[in-house]
Amino acid sequence: MLGVFLFSLFFIFLCLVIRFPMRQTAQAWWVQIVTETPHCTYYFGPFDSAKEADHHQPGYVEDLEQEGAQGIAVVISQCQPQTLTICEEED
Repeated sequence: MLGVFLFSLFFIFLCLVIRFPMRQTAQAWWVQIVTETPHCTYYFGPFDSAKEADHHQPGYVEDLEQEGAQGIAVVISQCQPQTLTICEEED
């Protein structure tokens, strides 16, 4: 009987260890950059922390500026973007 109890505890512990990283992935940090010209939204990530995302964001902004983007706004948030680049088509 003790063996079944110990096995149950081990199984529960194993399930928690396996599921914990999955929950962290769902809560990953992303750098969201919105530009006015062209009118686009870009997502860069995922990152393990807001600090890590903030550390990398200047490089993304610099790349977009070199490509001629204007009106750049940056937001760092926990999300799970379905599309990494979203651009409105020009008329």
